[in-house]
Amino acid sequence: MNTTSAHSIESIIRDYIEHREQSLLYGKKRMDAEKEYNKLLAKYGGENRHYSLDHANDIYKAYIDMITFGEASRQADALFIETEEKLKEIGRILFEPTISADITISSPGQAPRLSSVTVIYNNGQVMVNQA
Repeated sequence: MNTTSAHSIESIIRDYIEHREQSLLYGKKRMDAEKEYNKLLAKYGGENRHYSLDHANDIYKAYIDMITFGEASRQADALFIETEEKLKEIGRILFEPTISADITISSPGQAPRLSSVTVIYNNGQVMVNQA
């Protein structure tokens, strides 16, 4: 069994929300970079695949962005799953309560904000709602 003594419930909830947001953000950025990569391949290369240096640089940058955001998304997904398991453990320990709290959340590219959060447990599952 995992132990939650190293973290408070507040920090676990915060981590859960932040990792969920990061996963979604980086997943979207990866998809956008992939679309840009494919668009540039079609626009500049077509069938003959003859690129200028600038065009090759643009395509390469889109490819690197796609790989970088894909890796960031996978890492955020793994951290999200880990914190979700911690929240489920808390639910088992507290016999599936509902927890309400005001928690400061940091989102990528945004200033920290205070958010009203409700954590609902139901048959071993956890749902986190933000207001």
